[in-house]
Amino acid sequence: MKNYFFSLGIATAFLVSSCQEKAETKEFIRPVKLVEATSLKYIEKSFPAVVSSDQFSNLAFKMSGPLIAMNIQEGQRVKKGTVVAEIDNTDYRLDLEAKKASYQNALSQLRRAETLLTKNAISIQEYETSKTTYTNAKSVYECAESTLYDTKLRAPFDGFIQKKYVENYQRVQPGQEIVCLINPKKIQVQFNIPETNIKYFSSPNTTYVEFDTCKGKYFKARVKEYVEASPDGSGVPVFLYIDDPEFDLNKYNISVGFSCRVIVKIENHSEVKGVGVPLSAIVFNNKSNSKAVFVYNEKEQTVRQCNVEDKGVIVGRDEVIVEGDLMVGDRVVCAGSSKLVDGQQVKVLTD
Repeated sequence: MKNYFFSLGIATAFLVSSCQEKAETKEFIRPVKLVEATSLKYIEKSFPAVVSSDQFSNLAFKMSGPLIAMNIQEGQRVKKGTVVAEIDNTDYRLDLEAKKASYQNALSQLRRAETLLTKNAISIQEYETSKTTYTNAKSVYECAESTLYDTKLRAPFDGFIQKKYVENYQRVQPGQEIVCLINPKKIQVQFNIPETNIKYFSSPNTTYVEFDTCKGKYFKARVKEYVEASPDGSGVPVFLYIDDPEFDLNKYNISVGFSCRVIVKIENHSEVKGVGVPLSAIVFNNKSNSKAVFVYNEKEQTVRQCNVEDKGVIVGRDEVIVEGDLMVGDRVVCAGSSKLVDGQQVKVLTD
């Protein structure tokens, strides 16, 4: 009986030992994200921006009067020629009828004068007087006709109403803004750049736009215009055109008011040595009492801890210049590096 329990104990210990060995051999492979160390040949600067319309119009009447119709709402899409507002046209309609009567009378007198002239019943001077009266009456009539037409405010192009400045039944004055009409098919990107950075546009550079709605997609852009002044102290306003052949407004569904990011890559002629890595890639090496990054070895699927010297210079949005046993193009860990050790096997996340 004692031999039975002794044998059972040995078998149990053997099984426990085997399970522990299997658990130890199944090492956890930590997932990491990688990014390439960048060259300092280019300096990258990033600025928050917004999409604005490159074609807009603040519509206004040419005459005064009370509004009797306001046929649109903010955000409403309208077609070219759509009547968006109308003022009371009673006075202008009556004026047109009076001018029309004068015009028709002048036309009748001119025709009578032409008949009499052929019979030599009137002089050429009398005929010319009738002709001048007709011309003036016609001009006044056409002007009154145009004025009556302008009592209705029409959209000059397809677009949408961004803002209403007045309400119905309000009396408006000539030139007073009624609505702001935006063309969503013609867009531009606008942002403010610090006064100290405006010099970048006078250096060789490449500009890209990344929209919040399609992260990771960069479209080439060029400067449309900027003013070398800061109107309100918030920076210099800069406007960009997107001239990338891959950009399709309908495909990417970009509209006025969307947020985006402008990336400017400027050629760097300074003699600063090192490479650029994200701030998140830098960890502290307690053994050497220095900063370090983990470099990925694709062949062995492991990481190597590399000590670096932080130059304390920030470039782009979140990169810092470092110097050490690190080359341009080396893939460094930018997420998950705080829990790594030298030589550890890792799994690269591709998302």
